[in-house]
Amino acid sequence: MVTAQQIYEEYHPKVHAYVRGKIQDPHEAEDLVSAVFLKVVQKLDSYDPAKASLSTWIYTITRNTVTDYFRTHRTMVAFEDWMVDEPAPFPLADDALDGLADALLTLKEKERDLVILHYYQGYTLKAVAEKMRMSYINAKVIHKKALTSLRMTLGG
Repeated sequence: MVTAQQIYEEYHPKVHAYVRGKIQDPHEAEDLVSAVFLKVVQKLDSYDPAKASLSTWIYTITRNTVTDYFRTHRTMVAFEDWMVDEPAPFPLADDALDGLADALLTLKEKERDLVILHYYQGYTLKAVAEKMRMSYINAKVIHKKALTSLRMTLGG
């Protein structure tokens, strides 16, 4: 049987690389790597080589640990850094409102509601996210997608 020390020495670089690819903060990443190996040591006697290889078992623990991290933190700073509240994407003349109304109808309902709440009712994206019961990150992603669709529909 392989010892915990041997597992750590062999798999630490791979686990660390995987976690660092998902978590930007080096301190958070190192904490997660430590959590992974703590789980490996705690569960080592329950590992069954007939069910999966050691690497697959460790990868599963690593992936689940990262997934749990994102579930509990509910923020993704990497997205927040490049997705900011944008001003209105284009100025609207009165005669353009009909075209915009038609373009809004081409959006999915959630996208349309977000655009209306944000641009017509003046809510910030954070307030829209709360009102629509979604994460701020999700609101930003939907916002960006909706603006892209509107620009394509309106030929912008």
